[in-house]
Amino acid sequence: MSGILVSFWALIALMGVGYLLARFGVTRPGADKALTSLAFAGLMPALLFQTMANSDPAEVFSQGALANVLGAAILGVVFILIARYVLGMRGGEVTIGALCSCYTNAGNLGVAFLMAVTGDASAAAPIFLFQLCVLVPISFAVLDYQSGRPGMTWMRTLLGPFTNPPVLGVIFGLIVALAGWNLPDVITKPVGMLSDAAIPVVLIAMGISWRGAQVPALKRESIPLFLAVTLRCLGGPAITFALGSLFGLTESALLAATVAGAFPTANNVFVYAHRFNTGVTLARDAVLISTFVSLAVILIITALFHI
Repeated sequence: MSGILVSFWALIALMGVGYLLARFGVTRPGADKALTSLAFAGLMPALLFQTMANSDPAEVFSQGALANVLGAAILGVVFILIARYVLGMRGGEVTIGALCSCYTNAGNLGVAFLMAVTGDASAAAPIFLFQLCVLVPISFAVLDYQSGRPGMTWMRTLLGPFTNPPVLGVIFGLIVALAGWNLPDVITKPVGMLSDAAIPVVLIAMGISWRGAQVPALKRESIPLFLAVTLRCLGGPAITFALGSLFGLTESALLAATVAGAFPTANNVFVYAHRFNTGVTLARDAVLISTFVSLAVILIITALFHI
């Protein structure tokens, strides 16, 4: 458990640094947007390339991975249906809200959670691959269409996500992994340096955005936020546990899948919201609240499995 708490503290500390920089006027207004743009175009592609290049694509086909992938798809669809037909939401905020409910922090905090609880982070790899290779391209295509960019055609809408820097990082990383190439240091060294900077920059940017922000009260305007967090932190592990049990996973595999189902909303959603200038507050608050809630949920899940 101490590993989870230390990893959790490290993330909160970096966010706190960002907040203090904004609080004492070290950063100027709009610094969070500048940093997220830097992360989106330069740092995250390096991180994703490095992660994919060192991954095992065969893990995508495990039953535990299937439980997590199906669970994520169910959560996203549930949010969209409730948002559209119950809450009357429209446009990009529906897409960002759906991502808040199903796009998880599998590549950063999720790895720390799995290592601390199960001693094996392999369950995070297929989730990461699904999110970046399937969920992100589809979401980018939808957000491009919803943003109403001039001159947009169906062909450009379909192919547009694959020209985004993070997706290119995934594609090239997968090519390296499938080919079994060992890249020279002249490539891996600078990529590694950029990769190491990605998460701290995003977390500091998130902390800067907290300046003046408040956790919203439970009222009609905040219902999408609390719906997304509830689906992510409670619906996620419940659905994954049910699917994993149905698929006959062993206890250790079921624990890993259930913990992965409780991962918080990914920092990436905050970056994507900034990128498309929609649902920024929703994404920021969902990441913040789900990070705290998921820690408690994962601690409870771990305790229940060890009773």
